[in-house]
Amino acid sequence: MLTLLTLFGLYLFVGQLSATQYRLGNLETDAAVLAAAREALIGRAASDDNRPGSLPCPATSDDGIVPIFVQGNACPTYIGRFPWYTLKVGELRDSAGELLWYALDPALRDHPVAQPINSQTAVNLTLDGAPNIAAVIFSAQAPLPNQGGRLSNNLSDYLDASNSDGDNAYVSGPRSDAFNDQVLAVPREAIFRVVSPRVLAEVGGPGPAPSEWGLRKYHADNGYFPWADSNADGNGDVGTISGGLPYNELLLAPWLSANGWLSRIAYERLTPDSARIRVNNSARTVIP
Repeated sequence: MLTLLTLFGLYLFVGQLSATQYRLGNLETDAAVLAAAREALIGRAASDDNRPGSLPCPATSDDGIVPIFVQGNACPTYIGRFPWYTLKVGELRDSAGELLWYALDPALRDHPVAQPINSQTAVNLTLDGAPNIAAVIFSAQAPLPNQGGRLSNNLSDYLDASNSDGDNAYVSGPRSDAFNDQVLAVPREAIFRVVSPRVLAEVGGPGPAPSEWGLRKYHADNGYFPWADSNADGNGDVGTISGGLPYNELLLAPWLSANGWLSRIAYERLTPDSARIRVNNSARTVIP
């Protein structure tokens, strides 16, 4: 009898352990899929041709295609399917086989009306009360009892509680009978930590020597780097070593001005043949 009881207890223990391992495996799968989606968004924001830091509208169906703007400049929806097709990342599915969902702050939509888009652009999404969230990615998991068979694309059939009520405040939490969304935020800072080096590369002058624009273009044309701007008018002032970027004297990509970056860049003329530029927590030394 003791042996049978011992074996039965061991059976229960192994069953519980297997269930725990299964749940942990699912959590790891979901975390990896959510992280891949976040990296895709950040990479896309940093590489955008004319509005670095902007993000695509959510898709309106599971085809993952970003729709055209409606009413001139608005996304058709600011919470919808993750645009996996447009981002060229394949069908990112969670451990339940569901495609991901995605909420975007309207201030970062990829449209000229949203400009200026930069590291100080105000965003209003929150996750668990934390502010300055640019986007939120959701793994809907298996349907809860009140979510039916998911025959439609209704948000409430996939996302739970405060995540489907139409406001800008989203929540995460442990799985329960009433909540099983897995949620990952894309903070504004995470986007512009990657965008800022892109900005500095453009200002410095990308490409082989001689560069076609930026500080390196100025040096190629003049034989030295310009003086710094001492009074925020965008012009270099003779003898000023450290100050603002003398952007009026430089040939630069139009999106830098349109998105308010130029006045945010600090500039130091180290020598006639070297300069240093900084924005946010990023810095770059520029040489011919």
